[in-house]
Amino acid sequence: MREHIARCAEHLRYAVRHLASGSGTAQQKLKTMCEDTRFGSISEDDFPNGSLRSDFLTIRGSLLETREPQDFVNIAAMPDEEAQMVIQQICWLSESVAYALGRQSNSA
Repeated sequence: MREHIARCAEHLRYAVRHLASGSGTAQQKLKTMCEDTRFGSISEDDFPNGSLRSDFLTIRGSLLETREPQDFVNIAAMPDEEAQMVIQQICWLSESVAYALGRQSNSA
């Protein structure tokens, strides 16, 4: 499980850096982050059961259309305020995953 969460931490850090350096509206930043990073390759199975997995599923539910799970189609219809909230959730998840990974390293 440690290798999965380490991979998630790496992908989330990359996504956050992309969001921070992006330009345009929150919706545009979110759309390009999903297109340009490997955020879509993160799976719920990469997270341990609990709050990290739940937070990831919430974010994924905001981004994906259930009929088209590979397409981030919900972003196109998302108001910028909602896009900004999803960006904040991604940043928080990245921080939480990094913290959990550090805790695993310290207990090993």
